[in-house]
Amino acid sequence: MNFYLSIDLGTMGIKTCLTNGEGNVISKHSYEYEIISKTTGQAEQNYDEWWKGFIQGVKHIHEVSKEEFEQIKAISICGQMHTHVYLDKDNKPLSNAITWLDQRGASIIEEWKENSIYDQLFDLTYNFPTTSYTAQNVLRIKREYPEIYKNTKKILIAKDYIKYLLSGEMVTDPSDASGTLLYDVEKLKWSDEAFKLLEIDKNLFPDVMDSTEIMGRVTAEAAKITGIKEGTPIINGGSDHSVAELGSGLFEGGSASVIVGTAGVVATCSDFPKKDPKKRVICWAYPLKGKWDFLGITQTAASSLTWFRNTFDSEADGDIFREYSRIAARVPAGSDGITFLPYLLGERTPLWDSNARGVYFGLGMNHTKAHMIRALMEGVVYSLKSCLDVFRDLGVTIKDIRTLGGGSRSDVWRQIEASVFNSEISTLSSDEPSAIGNMILSMLGTGEIQSAEEARKLIRTGETTSPVEKAKMIYESGYEKYLTLYERIKDLY
Repeated sequence: MNFYLSIDLGTMGIKTCLTNGEGNVISKHSYEYEIISKTTGQAEQNYDEWWKGFIQGVKHIHEVSKEEFEQIKAISICGQMHTHVYLDKDNKPLSNAITWLDQRGASIIEEWKENSIYDQLFDLTYNFPTTSYTAQNVLRIKREYPEIYKNTKKILIAKDYIKYLLSGEMVTDPSDASGTLLYDVEKLKWSDEAFKLLEIDKNLFPDVMDSTEIMGRVTAEAAKITGIKEGTPIINGGSDHSVAELGSGLFEGGSASVIVGTAGVVATCSDFPKKDPKKRVICWAYPLKGKWDFLGITQTAASSLTWFRNTFDSEADGDIFREYSRIAARVPAGSDGITFLPYLLGERTPLWDSNARGVYFGLGMNHTKAHMIRALMEGVVYSLKSCLDVFRDLGVTIKDIRTLGGGSRSDVWRQIEASVFNSEISTLSSDEPSAIGNMILSMLGTGEIQSAEEARKLIRTGETTSPVEKAKMIYESGYEKYLTLYERIKDLY
């Protein structure tokens, strides 16, 4: 049997997994690192920590799964989007990596809004500028640290830097290129016009290859350091969220995933790219050729419930979340009239309102702690539904929904999702969708499978939850109230 090494270079840590060709995770290792934030808006990372975490991961897997480790067929890597490293003529980093959380490029985006560059970039790249992207930080470095920019010979996205250390080759993929604000998402190529508009040297960025292509092979030097056989193929990979979507079974247009994690992420695979004229959702390239990725983000999803725990049950341990689900299940759909707006840190999709804040509306003497918990869960799902509604507005018919993240482990939260979305939703049996997605890319890249259709057998679903008719009707009116409430009070923020 073949085995595949998956690398998931996340925002707060790197996870290394070994899977077999049947979609089973054999062994795994996680390593955490920090965000460096010493000044206002700064969010950088030490790139050495990525490599250190990976080395620890492969050594652990080698120790616990030695026989399987020796049979690694290919490596695939996904990682945090937008985060990037500046390399000099000797391919050595010139500074810390700048992460997607860094806010110091905000003033440049404000300039773009004033001089029409904002709208021009939207037309050229299908993306409306936010502080997450790469381009405005490149311009900021060019202005504030001209020596770094002058000495920069290549700019690599985070996962592509690890690929370089393993292979000696510099390549990116369409999904990560989409996150630079310099890539034409429709034509799937670097936008010469965007580079010219921003006066950024196009040669600073690597070539783009499909996510399923072999971009290089493990060098002798990397083999000596990692223990991985020299010549092992390295698959080009993709952005972390899109590879996780692939590992969740999003193979065709209309398939969607909903993640109730720290943030809420709603994604759908699409057969076509499309600009959202109202600038509500994001459209990026997908790891499967001929597919695109629509993405909506709720700023505080499960973290809303964490806030509730920290505020009202600060002494409780992790079991309190099971207790929350138990007592929330006793409360009827609609929480007896309470509506919660989950905007504790502002809101992204579809509002993009950083001033928005959380609201409990409709509290009465009859309401209890359990009502407030259920209303919070319902408010988060309403926010996720507003993302799905934008997808439908753009012409994507949602046919199949997978639910992931910590919220998917709650029976009551899953039932709320099914009834609010008016759709059956299913969980996954694996809790490592990124590893499964990387495995699928490896199998496509090495020819073990020929199509996404063949990959379906590798996705195992768990529980399926259906909408409750009575609850569905209650949530239809509750959702309208949720939307109206924000519109009525947004000026007060």
